[in-house]
Amino acid sequence: MDTSQLPGRGINPLRSLRTHYRISIVVWLLVVLAGLPMVWIKGKSYYGVESVFQVSPNYMKTLSTDKEVELQSNSQYREFVNHLSTTVKRYDVLQRALKKLRDAKVEAQPKGLSERKYIEQLQMTVTVKAVPDTYMVRIGLEGERKEALSEIVNAITTSFLETTKSEQIFGSVERVESLEANAKRLQEEISVLEAQRVQLSEQLGLTTFGDSTASPYDSILSQSREKHAASSIERAHAEATLQAFLAQRETPTSVGRSIFEMRQTDSGLQALRSEVVKRSEELTRAAAGLEDKHPAKKPAMDEYDAINKRLQSKESEFEQAAFDNVKTRLMASLRQTKQVEGEIQGNLRKIEGQAADYARTFQTAMRLTSDIRKRAQEQKEVRDRLNFLQNETGAIGFVRLVTQALPAELPMGIGKTKVLLIVLLLATVLALGAAIALDMVDRRIHTVNDAERLMGIPAAGWQLEGKDLPSQIFAKEQTRRFVSTLIRNKTRSGKNAFAFTSVKTVGSATSIILDAAVVVQQLGLRVLVLEANSYSPSPIFDAQAPGLSDYLSGQAALENVHQTVVHQEERLDSVGFGSQLAGGVQRLDLLMHAVSLWSQQYDFVLIDLPPVLLSADAELLIDSLGQVFMVLEAQSVNRGEITRAKRLLEKLDPEAVGLFVSNIPVFQQGGYIKELMVESLTKQSFSHFMSLSSAMLQFEFVWARWVQERMKNRTHSDNSK
Repeated sequence: MDTSQLPGRGINPLRSLRTHYRISIVVWLLVVLAGLPMVWIKGKSYYGVESVFQVSPNYMKTLSTDKEVELQSNSQYREFVNHLSTTVKRYDVLQRALKKLRDAKVEAQPKGLSERKYIEQLQMTVTVKAVPDTYMVRIGLEGERKEALSEIVNAITTSFLETTKSEQIFGSVERVESLEANAKRLQEEISVLEAQRVQLSEQLGLTTFGDSTASPYDSILSQSREKHAASSIERAHAEATLQAFLAQRETPTSVGRSIFEMRQTDSGLQALRSEVVKRSEELTRAAAGLEDKHPAKKPAMDEYDAINKRLQSKESEFEQAAFDNVKTRLMASLRQTKQVEGEIQGNLRKIEGQAADYARTFQTAMRLTSDIRKRAQEQKEVRDRLNFLQNETGAIGFVRLVTQALPAELPMGIGKTKVLLIVLLLATVLALGAAIALDMVDRRIHTVNDAERLMGIPAAGWQLEGKDLPSQIFAKEQTRRFVSTLIRNKTRSGKNAFAFTSVKTVGSATSIILDAAVVVQQLGLRVLVLEANSYSPSPIFDAQAPGLSDYLSGQAALENVHQTVVHQEERLDSVGFGSQLAGGVQRLDLLMHAVSLWSQQYDFVLIDLPPVLLSADAELLIDSLGQVFMVLEAQSVNRGEITRAKRLLEKLDPEAVGLFVSNIPVFQQGGYIKELMVESLTKQSFSHFMSLSSAMLQFEFVWARWVQERMKNRTHSDNSK
């Protein structure tokens, strides 16, 4: 049969429910028990009323804007709404609301309940919720009685609005008093400063003080400094002239005529000099013709020297007199310049002192003017703030009423019956979900497709659970299909020895071999069943008779190890494992020799091997025999074990590997295999055979079983009587 046409594993709610019905019942009961208090609490009918107020993100002002009372971001707005929502249920707000109700002759407070307890009860029952995507907030109240509900909510809303209006500018009264005190203080300080500035203005002779006001001493100081600088230059010039005259004994060109010029131009010296020159020429001529011993020459030369010395003496006297005269003039000029410089410097110092006093006084007056201006500006800001607070405390502010609460008319709520139905439905869904979840987390294989995907090869055969007669009949048909596969493999490969191994102990390999051997023998072919499972030999073989292990250990001959087993009323030739269990499989050469002989004597040799993951003998025998069928039992082997077995087979790399899946559940996929079974057994179409739906058929089965049990009990009671 083509296994590709079989459905893969899926989740069938009915199958899951039948498999895990105990857990589903427990879950259902737990959910119902947990939901009964909710049915009692939430199943009550109630009346509800609500009022709505709006919270503006901007302060609704009377005159001007004020950054202090503007919400700058969404987070600030949400925090402000949360603050107002908490204010609604504040103790003093609710207390004032109850006072309003008493004044209006509305009896809202239950008898026997104190005011404090009733306010605390209202704090728990009154709901304040913001309407999504709007600026509105709802104040709601629910109760079993509709009397006075709307009056209570409206009284709470009115008390809340009054409280918010008085607190919308926090501490406005205290802030006004503080601002008025600051304004009075600033006015007093301005008065003191102005009095001080008037005194300074009298001293300075000024009526205004500003940065552009020029000081009268600035020009006087500038002129005095210029004169002092000029006198200093003149004094330095006189000193330099005197020093140069004393050093060079000659007057500079800036003073006037030099001493040499005065000497040359003096009339007396010129006359004397002319006479001396004239007389010297006469004496020179007279002495020129005389010898040195001549008595007239010496007197002539003495006279010559005398008149020249006299001339030199007169010139020296003139120069000295001229020098002293010039020196006296220069010293007098220097004394004059020094006296002028000193007087100018003294006057400059006096003016500088007066200017410094004037500047200090003027700067003090300027500072007073600046302080007066600053305090005047602060006084203006305080006055503006006072005007704002006095005007804006009466403004609408952030909060205003949108809708008052209307009287309650119709009850609300879903009732106990609807809540109970919801709980029962939820319990049913969770019970079914728990069963499905257990199936979803199940790591075991359940279908042929699961095994084929994990092993990577198509299945040579598969078998259903054989719990009832239809499954057993269909199983025989599947066994015949598998034997057909064995015959084809023998024809193609020429080998008739096939080994069978399971993943672990529970693998159904022995029953698969015996079922296949029965069919092979019924087809008229000779078959031998060889038990090589040293890990857990099947009890169907006689353990006391000589077997394979006895032959391999040399304790029995090959012709003495045969025995006959009965399966499905058929006698089958077989070889048990024998009594030598301790050492496992021995002498592989003798084993292969025996298999070769049996392959010649029989048409098929079916060999049962140990579990591949639990026994090393399985690896030895698979490697020696070459052909092996991996038997996977559904609902028993998980995916990890199959993956490990596949990796082991890939490492051994035998000549041929086949796959057989056993113990497949019939109803795993909700009817496909069931339809196949029905059509195979009845030789009719499934739709023609099944006149009832699956649900009605299950109901008929349950009903028939219940009637049968009741008849048995009645018969038993009659017999006992």
